[in-house]
Amino acid sequence: MIAHVSQWVLPVSGPPIRDGAVVVKGDRIAAVGPAAEVLTGFTGLICEHGEGAILPGVVNCHVHLEFSALAGRVPPQERWEDWLEATLAAYGALSPGEIEAGIAQAIEALRQNGAVLVGEVTNTGASWPFLTAGPLAYHLFYECLGFDLLSTFDLPERFPWFGRPEVAGTAWISAAAHAPYSVSAALFRAVAAWNGARSGLQTVHLAESQAEIDFLARGKGFFEGLLQRRGRWVPDFPPPGVSPPAYLDRLEFLGPRTLTVHGTQLTAADCRLLAATQTWLVLCPRANRYTGAGTPPVPDLLKAGVNLALGTDSLAGNWDLNLFGEMLWLHENFPAWPGDLWLRLGTLNGALALRRAQEFGSLTPGKQAALGFIPLKGGQDFWGELFTAGAAGKWRWLG
Repeated sequence: MIAHVSQWVLPVSGPPIRDGAVVVKGDRIAAVGPAAEVLTGFTGLICEHGEGAILPGVVNCHVHLEFSALAGRVPPQERWEDWLEATLAAYGALSPGEIEAGIAQAIEALRQNGAVLVGEVTNTGASWPFLTAGPLAYHLFYECLGFDLLSTFDLPERFPWFGRPEVAGTAWISAAAHAPYSVSAALFRAVAAWNGARSGLQTVHLAESQAEIDFLARGKGFFEGLLQRRGRWVPDFPPPGVSPPAYLDRLEFLGPRTLTVHGTQLTAADCRLLAATQTWLVLCPRANRYTGAGTPPVPDLLKAGVNLALGTDSLAGNWDLNLFGEMLWLHENFPAWPGDLWLRLGTLNGALALRRAQEFGSLTPGKQAALGFIPLKGGQDFWGELFTAGAAGKWRWLG
């Protein structure tokens, strides 16, 4: 048994502990509490880490590892539509070797910056072998696109990847729907049916751009042209005339098993709908700034009681995959809320969203000993200093 002792222990499931200790037995947490109590009668190894905080590994609920080779190749944009066009062009120019090298490097970077669990969204399955052989726990979402798939079908009929025995037999794999502007109603239903039969999670990009709002309202604009150029346009498409969340609710795609992502264009009514259906929303605020998508309505989301978690999106649309950067951005831009809220969104809430809270997300006896240490100097803004240090790469794994 090993006891890790620090000036602060941040269990997340409870308040911060001054002069705390975490006892680890094998690969599990055995005890958490004030050092004076936890170490009474303790005869194992004691590791003193000094000024700083011990906390659980973070949970990044939304990444696209296959875009990692685009790091530095797609600059920040003022218009989301320009970012999408640039990303599609740049990704099409990558070789398979570049894509695979980017995946491997991104997984290593995630681990070095404190990630223990990720929600990976893939279009090809290329990241799956790297995840199964790598250091991260994961949930893989295989993303489906098909705006022109109009008739009812079972998912493996159109997407043979889901018919592979090793896919059907893996608990940490789900089908994903890309977005309301790229997925037909029939495909949404096929994705939901496949996931529902396996009690699986599902994810979808939602209300990420004003162009998406306009397209669902009128069936015109940027996405009409994009779908035409890609051979996916449906000439007699009847726009639903409602917001993206209302449209997905009509398709029965919302609910506690669904992780929607981004939500920069959500209205207060949309927030209330997500809360009423217990749907998750994964915030990626720095990525939204990078791509020109806007800013999620965080106050409205919190007021409505929406289930929130955090992600970084991809290296085509963010400066890095360090989740502490998202926490720092939220802390700096929404100072009225306590800093421990952002830590919870990036740890325990993420584990709950991915249905892995029995293993990860907090320093709780019985959970995996996936914990790390961030050094601190004792400034007045504790949470700001913690997130700044984490964003600067000062995370150190313990054990």
